[in-house]
Amino acid sequence: MSITTDCYSLPEPSTSSVSGVYLEFPGRILKLYFDYDRDGVIYSSGLLFKNVRAHSHVAESHCPAWKIEKAYDSLVKISNSSLVNELVESTAEDQRTSWKLNHYMIYFDSDGCYEIVAESWEELPEKQGSLSKR
Repeated sequence: MSITTDCYSLPEPSTSSVSGVYLEFPGRILKLYFDYDRDGVIYSSGLLFKNVRAHSHVAESHCPAWKIEKAYDSLVKISNSSLVNELVESTAEDQRTSWKLNHYMIYFDSDGCYEIVAESWEELPEKQGSLSKR
């Protein structure tokens, strides 16, 4: 059974989003950008994932309830992940210890669920302004 651990909560509810979520993935580094209204002022921020080995997005209408409940407006780490186990099993035996694989998941209202298998993550600095002004 998978166990989730809370890692991060959005600074404002995803229902306050102005531009939605923007994913940038040129390879190995994945960034999720999002913006939000806080007391009438628009801010943007994001999450950066390092050494990404896999990622997916499921639209809200196809997202199972348990993912919404576990990761609504929160980045969670999934322990005993079947996805991580699948990736390890599909890796050549002599390379299986080359990667530190952590399974992260976050759900944004009206957008859906993002899952990322990566070595680590960090919060990007908050900036004033919407995503459209990045």
